[in-house]
This record gives sequence, structure tokens and C-alpha cells, in this order.
Amino acid sequence: MKKLLSSLLFAAMAIMLVSCGKSEPRAVAEKALHCVIEQDYRGYFDCVYFPADKQEEKEAYVNMIEVKVKKAKEKGTVNDELPVSYEFVSEKVNDAEGTADEVFNLKYSNGKMEQTNVNLKKEEDGKWYVSNKK
Repeated sequence: MKKLLSSLLFAAMAIMLVSCGKSEPRAVAEKALHCVIEQDYRGYFDCVYFPADKQEEKEAYVNMIEVKVKKAKEKGTVNDELPVSYEFVSEKVNDAEGTADEVFNLKYSNGKMEQTNVNLKKEEDGKWYVSNKK
């Protein structure tokens, strides 16, 4: 059992490393969702485009979320509606506009299923990022 778990963990990490190296919309969306599931908020925000002059804002978001989650865990009030897995549904890429819409089914820890869209944009550096609409 321990060997099986180690093998699965290794395979998951290998997939993450491969998807981090690519800048395809689906790979970026999957990385972002994986980070949310693993509560890796820094990793999630690495998938969101922030211009060079907005890196302090990015750090503030990461720190704020990490503090809130830590406090919730200490109080024992972590929401039982956390995503635990996802399944790819569809993809719509518009290369001319540099946009993509990735659709996934999310499964939550309470058993609820929900469809979610991950909107992406190709930035000047040629890489795809989760759209930061703010």
C-alpha cells in the first residue's frame, strides 16, 4: 500500500512538472485547479498573470489567503466544501484573440459536483495565464 501511494504521488508530481513546463491553456488551467485542491495558493497565483509592477499585490493576495486558511484551520472551521478532484469537460481556444475557456467538473469534499469555467489569456510573454479580471 505504501509503495502504491508513493508511486501515485510520484506520478502526480511528474505530471505537474510536465504541465508547468508547458504553456498550453489546458495545462495551465489544470495546474491552477491542482493548486487549489492542494491548497497551494502561491502556486495558484503563479498561474495568474500579474505585470512586473503588480508583484507586491500578488504577494499580498497570497499572504492574505494563507493567513485566513491558517486561522480557519486553527479554529477548526475549515470549510467542508473544499474541492478534492476535477475532470476535464471541454476547451474553447481563440488563438486570434489569445483567449481560452476551459470547462471542468469539480468534485467537493461533501460530494457535491459543480461545473466551473477557467478563463485564460495569452500575455505578451507568449504564455497562458488564468485571467486576472481585476
